[in-house]
Amino acid sequence: MFSTKGLAQTTIKDIAAEAGVTEGALYRHYPGKNEMAWQLFCRELERFSRELGVKMFEKGAPLEARLESSVRFIFSYYREYSVQFAFIMLTQHGFPDEKLLDETVNPNDMVARFVAEAVAEGEIPPMDAVLASGLVLGLVLQVLVMHRYGRIIIDDVVVNNVVAAAKRVLCVC
Repeated sequence: MFSTKGLAQTTIKDIAAEAGVTEGALYRHYPGKNEMAWQLFCRELERFSRELGVKMFEKGAPLEARLESSVRFIFSYYREYSVQFAFIMLTQHGFPDEKLLDETVNPNDMVARFVAEAVAEGEIPPMDAVLASGLVLGLVLQVLVMHRYGRIIIDDVVVNNVVAAAKRVLCVC
C-alpha cells in the first residue's frame, strides 16, 4: 500500500483492512504507521543492498564486470520485486532525518565506496566519488521511474544502453 498510495496517504485503517486484522492488532506490534513503514523500508532495503553488495564488491572480479553485474542486478531486482522496489525508491525521502541509513545498506554510499575504491586502485581516473555515484544511480533509477509511470519500456536494449552509459560515466571502457 505504501508503494501504491504513498506513505502520507496510507492510513492504519487502510493497512488493517488490507491485512484483514483490526487496527488494535497493528498497534500491538507497531507504535504507528510511520514506524511500521520504517521497519518495512529497512527490511526491504537491507535485502536489496545485501544482494547488490555481493555483485558490487565481488572479490577478484574485474571492475567492469562488477559494474555491469550491479546495474543488471538493479534492473532484475526491479522486475522481480517491483512493488518492494517502488516502495524503497518512492518512500526513501519521506522519513525524518534522524532515521538516516547506515552506509553499509545505503545504495548511494555503497556506489560512492565502489567508485572511491576503483579510484584508489587506479582502475578509473580520479573523480568525485559522491558525484559519480549520483550520476550512475541517476542513470539507473530515472529509467526505472520512467518505466513505473509508463513512459518507457525496459528491455535488453535499454538495459544494455544504461550499462554502457554507466561505464562511460566512470571511464570504464
